[in-house]
Amino acid sequence: MKPFEKWKTEEVERTFGIAQKDSCPLMETWLAYQTPLTPAELARAEDLRKRHKDFVDFWAEEDIKVFFLMPIIDIVYFYELNKYRTFMEATVEANLTDVRNETQKVRGRVEMLVATGKQDPQTPFFFLNEYKPQIKAQADPKGQLLIAMLAAQTLNNGKNLPIYGLYTIGQNWYFVLLEGKYYYISKQFDATEMEDLTIVLYMLKFVKAHIEQNI
Repeated sequence: MKPFEKWKTEEVERTFGIAQKDSCPLMETWLAYQTPLTPAELARAEDLRKRHKDFVDFWAEEDIKVFFLMPIIDIVYFYELNKYRTFMEATVEANLTDVRNETQKVRGRVEMLVATGKQDPQTPFFFLNEYKPQIKAQADPKGQLLIAMLAAQTLNNGKNLPIYGLYTIGQNWYFVLLEGKYYYISKQFDATEMEDLTIVLYMLKFVKAHIEQNI
């Protein structure tokens, strides 16, 4: 049973028969989504953006998470009592079927996920994986995110829901969509630029709307 942090992108693709494609209608819809942002939301985002730009080259991984990443996520407010919430450092495990039709048990801790459930995550919808600005050569945030998203597909008990994800490396944000056996990755968004950060908020609000439509 290999933990999530040991999986690399190519290994996930080869083991479970998934592949990256450039685009799909749902990914295009996600990228194009816009919704009104309140003056308070924009002001808070701008304040966080400025701080992030000042310190992104100096912050450690935990600094980025506490002082920028989670405050941005919390603007969208992934929470509704007795329905769904944000889970931090949650353990996820599932039995996946590989390309040889054999069962592989996967288990790991995810930095953040949004799922139904009050105490333990039940139906997962959205995952986040985050790294400090300079990552080790052997680290593969995309691979770690993909294996967690594949586990979510299995845990969703055949509901055939797309799984949404996000990984960040310093100031750069990448959104990931897993639909069936294919996954799609957005272009890079620079969270120190307000234009890109506004799109990030739109995309997070799209995920929230998707969750509320499917719980």
